[in-house]
Amino acid sequence: MDALTLEEEALKLPPLARIRLADLLYTSLEVEADRDWKRKAQDECDSRWEAYKRGEIAAVDAAEAIKTLQARFGR
Repeated sequence: MDALTLEEEALKLPPLARIRLADLLYTSLEVEADRDWKRKAQDECDSRWEAYKRGEIAAVDAAEAIKTLQARFGR
């Protein structure tokens, strides 16, 4: 089946089926760099959580953090 025919058939699907197909296609495009970024972000989160539990870094109140960022970057 060529791409044009596939597209025409896909557009005939009910909305939920089109959403599922779109999600499947989008997910299939995920590249190694993206997976690597997600892994590195998770590693960083884990590292910071462990440092917090060991008392090496302090928690910051969310409201205060937002005020600090707004003051620094304007808003």
